[in-house]
Amino acid sequence: MIAISTHTALPFADLEQIYEQLAVTLDSVPEKQQTLFLAQLALALAHRIPDIDQVLAAINEAREGACPDERGC
Repeated sequence: MIAISTHTALPFADLEQIYEQLAVTLDSVPEKQQTLFLAQLALALAHRIPDIDQVLAAINEAREGACPDERGC
């Protein structure tokens, strides 16, 4: 069965605002806690998405963005 997404993408201006808030927040979190913060954020956001396939796709998309060459990660 093919799942059809009813989610729409956020406008670019909203993404810029999110990016800015994330950058400011990360700057305020001690470096040793940043990984934990990002994991907690990812789980909090995933909890709001009722489709596991979309959550897993987002994880893979983020990994590909961080590690475009699999040998580098």
